[in-house]
Amino acid sequence: MDNFKNKISSLRVSVENLEESKEKMIFDSLLEIIDGLSLKVEELTVNQEAIQENIQYMDDDLSGIQEELFEELSFEDLDDIEDEYVEITCNSCNKPIFIEKSAMNKNENIPCPYCGGNIK
Repeated sequence: MDNFKNKISSLRVSVENLEESKEKMIFDSLLEIIDGLSLKVEELTVNQEAIQENIQYMDDDLSGIQEELFEELSFEDLDDIEDEYVEITCNSCNKPIFIEKSAMNKNENIPCPYCGGNIK
């Protein structure tokens, strides 16, 4: 981008050395347009780099989430989970529900997430 700016500056110096004429006015107008376009290209380049950086951060975050979601469980982990939860069938809709054992001991009324009826 700096190379283009240098060329535009050198062209501007050349045009300024021209005598007042229709050609000089045309070149001045063209240089204004080129300056505007180069500023817009620079702005787009900066925005594109920012978007690219944000996408990289999102990709890294999603990779971390994916690793957490799809990590393999060992049999010991499954046993621990099994010890903490109990499977109960809802009396109203007969769907199976996994509930923490501590919640079963503490609460008298546990609503079913499917039908809203009491499980206990």
